[in-house]
Amino acid sequence: MESATGVSREEIIRLVLCQLSAYGYSSLSQAIATHTKVPMTTESNSRLSELVSAGLQSESKRVSGDVDGDAEMSTDHHEETGGLDLSRAAHSGVAEVPQYRTWYMTRHKGTATAVAFSRDGRYIATGSVDTSLKLIEVDRVRNPQTGSTRPEDKPVIRTLYNHLAEITAVAFHPNGLVLASCSVDRTIKMFDLSAAYGKYSFQSFKDNYAYRSIAFHPSGEYLAAGGDGCEVRVYNVNTAKAYLLGAGAQHSAGITRVSYAGSGALVGSSSRDGSVKLWDGASGKCVRTLDRAHGGQAVTAVSFSLNSKYALTTGLDSRVCLWDVGSGRLVQTYEGAALEAPSSEAVFSYDEALVTVADSRLNDVVSWDTYSGHLLARSAPHKQLITSIAPSPTTAAFMTCSADECVRYWSADDV
Repeated sequence: MESATGVSREEIIRLVLCQLSAYGYSSLSQAIATHTKVPMTTESNSRLSELVSAGLQSESKRVSGDVDGDAEMSTDHHEETGGLDLSRAAHSGVAEVPQYRTWYMTRHKGTATAVAFSRDGRYIATGSVDTSLKLIEVDRVRNPQTGSTRPEDKPVIRTLYNHLAEITAVAFHPNGLVLASCSVDRTIKMFDLSAAYGKYSFQSFKDNYAYRSIAFHPSGEYLAAGGDGCEVRVYNVNTAKAYLLGAGAQHSAGITRVSYAGSGALVGSSSRDGSVKLWDGASGKCVRTLDRAHGGQAVTAVSFSLNSKYALTTGLDSRVCLWDVGSGRLVQTYEGAALEAPSSEAVFSYDEALVTVADSRLNDVVSWDTYSGHLLARSAPHKQLITSIAPSPTTAAFMTCSADECVRYWSADDV
């Protein structure tokens, strides 16, 4: 059935469902889906708000006479305003590092290798050499039911299976209802978290090489992936079709990390060949290559600031580097940590005041002031190698994975 606008009832309801999930109302979204018999999908969780925003802006301009009513909306990508800006003449104050302590710990049956938070910070997913995934609810970590032995009170709310070898990365779909994982077994698995008792994947992608990293487009419609091959693949989540980025401009060695900018306009990839490449998120063309970004050493990670203005890279030269995306200029370096693990990855704190990474020799977490590059503190000591670290997107907390098979949630007492 179509409305007067020519848009089907199912399409409108699906937009509403995904937007409710984005606002954190996953249970309500699922109830509406059941009642209306419109199935939940992995489509864009922010599409409705984007359409409403664009419509309101267009209506405002039309009323004021600024544009012709038939004028087309611009499709140019634009950089988000505000946020991290190292071009400012002075930055007031130095960031403070919270006094982190372990709030929660759980164990896999093998080295814990991968961790990620959901976009709203409510859930954590971890993966392991033991091929399992754990789904953890943060509220149960922060507000434990003392002495309770009931399964419904435990922070680990689900354990997922389907891989045949080590899990190398995990990523939540922006709507929070789907979890993706990739593995040395050359597959990417998609798990429906809205299913009450689902433990196995509902969709799978396969390649000829082991996958090392995955990242969802902010819309949720695409999934970028990289691994032991030299190409970055982008999968359409709904059709399962795969596309190669930058034919003829690929890396010359395996890819260690892929990441989407918050705007979705860029895809970043880091490689064992020592370079970082930035790809146009729409055309797939390589728009910038940072050759020898870490002195010719392998680059183990790349990610973007929230405003997409900067790229943060980690290398086996034991440096973390901050690059201006527009100019390709190196604007800050962070030194003082031993970065020797192939999985080393520096991350921003939730407010981007700190840059944090795991030290491969001392097995602790190093924090720098983002603006000045000053090493501020070491915290979160481990007895064995920290294999992965992920910051909470909403508060001063982070999660670590370790070779001791444990995953730990670290936070300050006053957050």
